[in-house]
Amino acid sequence: MSPGIRVLCVDADPQYRELTATVLERRNDEIDVTTAANGRDALAVFDGASDGPGRPIDCVVSDYELPDTDGLELFAAVRERDPAVPFVLFTGTEPDEIASEAISAGVTDYRRKWSGTAQYTVLANRIENAVVNRRAERVRRESERQLERYRTPVGNDRILELVPTALFTLDADAVIDWCNDEFADPFLEERTELIGTPFPALIDRGYYGESVTTKYVEEVRDLLSSATDRERAKYQVRFQSPDGEERIHDVHTRLLPLDSGEFTGTIHAIRDVTRRRRYRRELERQNERLAEFATLVSHDLRNPLNVAQGNLDFIEGEAEDHRVEKLQRSLARIEELIDGLLQLARQGKAIGDEERFPLAATVRAAWATVDTGDARLEIETDLELYGDETRVRSLLENLFRNTVEHGSTSPASHAQQDAVEQGCDDDRLTVTVGPLERKSQSTGSGDRFDGFYVEDTGAGLPADRESLFEFGHTTAAEGTGFGLAIVEGIAEAHGWTVAACDGDDGGARFEFRDVAVPTDGTKSARST
Repeated sequence: MSPGIRVLCVDADPQYRELTATVLERRNDEIDVTTAANGRDALAVFDGASDGPGRPIDCVVSDYELPDTDGLELFAAVRERDPAVPFVLFTGTEPDEIASEAISAGVTDYRRKWSGTAQYTVLANRIENAVVNRRAERVRRESERQLERYRTPVGNDRILELVPTALFTLDADAVIDWCNDEFADPFLEERTELIGTPFPALIDRGYYGESVTTKYVEEVRDLLSSATDRERAKYQVRFQSPDGEERIHDVHTRLLPLDSGEFTGTIHAIRDVTRRRRYRRELERQNERLAEFATLVSHDLRNPLNVAQGNLDFIEGEAEDHRVEKLQRSLARIEELIDGLLQLARQGKAIGDEERFPLAATVRAAWATVDTGDARLEIETDLELYGDETRVRSLLENLFRNTVEHGSTSPASHAQQDAVEQGCDDDRLTVTVGPLERKSQSTGSGDRFDGFYVEDTGAGLPADRESLFEFGHTTAAEGTGFGLAIVEGIAEAHGWTVAACDGDDGGARFEFRDVAVPTDGTKSARST
């Protein structure tokens, strides 16, 4: 963002305060952090920034527990000075104590501190989004103020003619009584000819299909109905241009002010989305071709691979053991690469049918298909998800495989079923799947989970964490670098976010948030 983002970070702990400031500035070059140790100093900085020649504070990030006040009292004092400035409560205090009160008070966001630096990426994104939204709202209000200022002396027509969006109005009899040049441009008729033309005449001339009239009547009837509080309707229509090309238009329709309760007409804004639709369809076709290509290649590669494996099995007892082992490892490696490429080619496809399913059962199914050696699995959740269960199982399989390859030092075995949920107290690698903490919602929609985590007791994350999910990145000698890229792709296809951080026992922890969780009476609910 070109204006930059000035953040005021308030925290009594000097180490946490400086760490937050340093990491936020590294995560986003646009962020400039000023710090304060207590509420009094924070308000002094805020007031000085607002009254002085420098840039004002764009966002306040504060802990709850402060030496001279608490985060909510500071929030109230800040909002007295600026009712719209974003305020993020970033605290280690137990959420049940203050989360509901903070949300009810109107804080912009509430974030719980946890270990690791991945939390600062989330925090930086929340700060940027809050500031962007505030600036957009400020621009919108200023535009409305300027429009209102010039509305009377200049007149609506001269202003709206300059808007780069197709606009037109219909009176109560569906006659075009005003339009701008952007609307008139694709027609053979001049703008002056279109004004005064009944809209059904454009249908008769072949510009629109008969269904447009039916759709318009339905939407206007709904807008006029007392049973709805909708202020505008949005729908798509097909426009046949004079050169024979069919265009797809998004239409936004609002009612003109009523006259003594009587319908006076409608105003319409049109956006041409033909190019976007074509791009999306082409992207879908490319994904389909890529998946078909990957399937074909994998099939063609597996044939000679199977022949080689069959011949190797035939001579296994006759050749030298160490040479046979090398060949077996090479063939197994080729098969891993084929499987990885096939999954990677398919990960960009949209998810399939979504359904409600228990996470625990999918975890067990994924664990059973992976060679997990003597590692053991612990499941600490009865959470139900809403999504493509097959894709989620693939996500977990890749994550478990990555965890065992990088976290376990034990030789591979086939005893994973005996290790599932036994709770044995030994030094084996342990993988735990559990829910992320419950959040209270002020919208009356009930309690929701943030999502779930997968944590292990292995060697932990590598130093280069920024590249973890990149295609081809691996720290294992025989790794493909596909696994975590596939995990991220499937998560994003569901609309989830995934982050890697340190586990409580020094291992790796992967957290999946914004997950669709079914709730009573609704098909699904996505945490926000």
